[in-house]
Amino acid sequence: MELSNAAEARLRATLARCPRGLFTDIDGTLSPIAPTPEAAALLPGVANLLAQAGESFDVVAAVSGRAATDARRMVGLDQIMYIGNHGLERIAPFDGPDVQAVPAALPYVAAIQAVLHQARAVLLPRWPGMIIEDKGVTGSIHVRATADPAAAEAAVLALVTPAATARGLRVTRGKMVVELRPPLTIDKGTSITEVIEKRGLQAALYLGDDRTDIDAFQALRRLTAAGTCAGLAVAVLHPEAPMDLAHAADIVLPSIAQVPTFLRHVLHLATAV
Repeated sequence: MELSNAAEARLRATLARCPRGLFTDIDGTLSPIAPTPEAAALLPGVANLLAQAGESFDVVAAVSGRAATDARRMVGLDQIMYIGNHGLERIAPFDGPDVQAVPAALPYVAAIQAVLHQARAVLLPRWPGMIIEDKGVTGSIHVRATADPAAAEAAVLALVTPAATARGLRVTRGKMVVELRPPLTIDKGTSITEVIEKRGLQAALYLGDDRTDIDAFQALRRLTAAGTCAGLAVAVLHPEAPMDLAHAADIVLPSIAQVPTFLRHVLHLATAV
């Protein structure tokens, strides 16, 4: 694995601290971008690397915009943590097999379903290929498979923004997807911060490729500055990655193809400590 001398030194110094955690996004980080959520699949060997990481890391967590159960289905490991819906729910092996949703998010489920119902009625007939996904405490409207994703996304925003705002919901955007969320100050950054503090982690790595992962990068930076935990943010670049992703990271991988090699390098260094 070719890293700059400074990046390699930072990685080794971070992994020298214990207890430690490995956090990673899924889509675009462990899995290439796919036409539909169901078509996505992990890179070969990645699940095995995450399983091996459990021997060297005190916490291994997949952090995703997917529902926690869907993230677990995709990764296929029971022994790691799944933080789903951008931090609004999780499955933790040390807390049992059930999904634990943030209680404050539950009152907004009906509002999310109402907006999604409206989107199905109005948008699906106009935009073949659009996927409307009810994920419980969040909702996603995917436009990647439409004939004109940019125009479809604009149509989605025009319809759902006023409908969601009237119901007190947040509207956010991802990679060719518009998302509905409860109006809570919870994201990938606050979620991993809670895990790090609860488990007393002294070191943490986070791999991500999207704007929602920048929240986690910034959280690690705050924890590092406070002396709470040595954090290392790893950006995974691809054509759809936000322009400020690399700037927010400590280490930059030029493509998703580098992720398995990087994880093997991390495990080698962690085992050697």
